[in-house]
Amino acid sequence: MAKQGKQSKWFDYIKEVHAECFDFISARCSENAHKTLGLDFTSTKKCVNSSFLGPNPAKDENSLMRANADQWIEYGTLFWPSVTINKVTFRGDITPENVLEDICANLRTKPQVCLDFYKEEHIEYQPTQTKSAISAEMLVAIVVLLVIVNVMLILAYRKCVKKEMEQDLGFKVNSAVSEYISLA
Repeated sequence: MAKQGKQSKWFDYIKEVHAECFDFISARCSENAHKTLGLDFTSTKKCVNSSFLGPNPAKDENSLMRANADQWIEYGTLFWPSVTINKVTFRGDITPENVLEDICANLRTKPQVCLDFYKEEHIEYQPTQTKSAISAEMLVAIVVLLVIVNVMLILAYRKCVKKEMEQDLGFKVNSAVSEYISLA
């Protein structure tokens, strides 16, 4: 069915057979469910029989069941209830609403089904708008502030250098005058 894109028929069958057969699913019950849904019981029976790896269904391994069990182990869904979304397994009290909410929460662009679900469940949803972390006005203000700080630092540096040069020049003049006086 998966190869033919008819997975929904499987779920329709499961729903029908469990509604009619309750605790025990017999061949007769399965055949009645097939008739109700308009499915071919003979081809299903043929598919089931060919899925066993030997002639004795009571003892031989079923390839479909083995593949399903391997997927359970691979995704860690051996314990019920659990669901795997994007290769992350969730366990516990899981409802279809929880699953839909998690799927929708992980989508960047929300499809209409998610928006309808949010509305139905009274979940507030604000579409995220990609804003830059800093506005153009803020960027200009920061640049102007940095220019002002740099100008102030340059002026302070010039003042310190001028003061140092004046002290150095005063020291040299004093020493030159002292030498002149000592020579005379």
